[in-house]
Amino acid sequence: MEIGHSFFRNFRGSAFMGSILQLGISPRNPNPAKVDPSVVYGAVFMCASLAFCLKSLLAIQLGATIDFFAIIGNATCGWSWLATRSLFRREVGPHSLWPLGAVLLVMASSAVTSFVPVDDVPLRILDNLARLGSSAMLLLAIAEPLLDLRAQGDKTERQFRILYAAGYVAILGVAVLAVDGAPRDSLASQLSIPIKAICAIAAVFGYGWALSHRRQHPLECATARPKRKAVAPDLQLGEQLVSLMRENHLYVEADLRVADLARLTGEPEYKVTQCITGMLGFPNFNQMVNSYRIAEAKHRLIDPALAHLPILTIALDCGFGSIGPFNRAFKTDTGMTPQEYRRR
Repeated sequence: MEIGHSFFRNFRGSAFMGSILQLGISPRNPNPAKVDPSVVYGAVFMCASLAFCLKSLLAIQLGATIDFFAIIGNATCGWSWLATRSLFRREVGPHSLWPLGAVLLVMASSAVTSFVPVDDVPLRILDNLARLGSSAMLLLAIAEPLLDLRAQGDKTERQFRILYAAGYVAILGVAVLAVDGAPRDSLASQLSIPIKAICAIAAVFGYGWALSHRRQHPLECATARPKRKAVAPDLQLGEQLVSLMRENHLYVEADLRVADLARLTGEPEYKVTQCITGMLGFPNFNQMVNSYRIAEAKHRLIDPALAHLPILTIALDCGFGSIGPFNRAFKTDTGMTPQEYRRR
């Protein structure tokens, strides 16, 4: 037991532990009252890893307290996921609390099955759910840095995310795949406990490096992106769009997109969209295009020269991709089906 106390004192007093605590003040928010969640979850992850190491290496010396250390250590997977998630996301509001609830639920399930014999079916189900939850959180921790990888314009940020995920996979591969899958008489199987403890310590120090990097390269908050300025009504652009619809009959193209109008007018897509929803008064691009298509369809449905054409042909000729969307859009506009409109 004294060995465990000595190890804990040395670990707590290390320079690494001090750097972790100093990082609690976010570089973007020097107010100590507002702690960075990546530091909070990182500290809890570190404590859970320490409990796992003590439980694994000093099981006999811990005596009756081993169950306590086991419960804390079994939650390492969950806290690792939360710590990783906080490094690569900046969430605010109630929706950011559900991951914490999931980890606490898995931790509580593990606690119940640790103190109560898993004999009944409900308890076996609970134990299996706790194990599956822990495994899922390990995989989620690998996925977190890669989810928005393509959206990252900064090369350093992309490299950081790839390196973090690769290091996590390497540690997980050694601790779980190589050791747990090793034959019983192999050296890896005999040294499984110290190898897993070393992997846990390596994961903690790896997270400390990642946290230090994040402090130097803060993650931009999605809500902090500058909003695009609203543009003044462009009469010339509005006339161009109306001309393209009425005279060039662009609406008959089933795959017409805002990008096509932007290319023809030489204006940015957002400006074309703002003109459609602002000056021209349509709810969106599709509503504008469908209004011209419906107007053309009305004209063709009442033209005696086109009475022999099926309604599907008219719908396709007006730019609709199929009869279903045409019928729905037509009835929304006129209150009757194309067939009823043609008869009347």
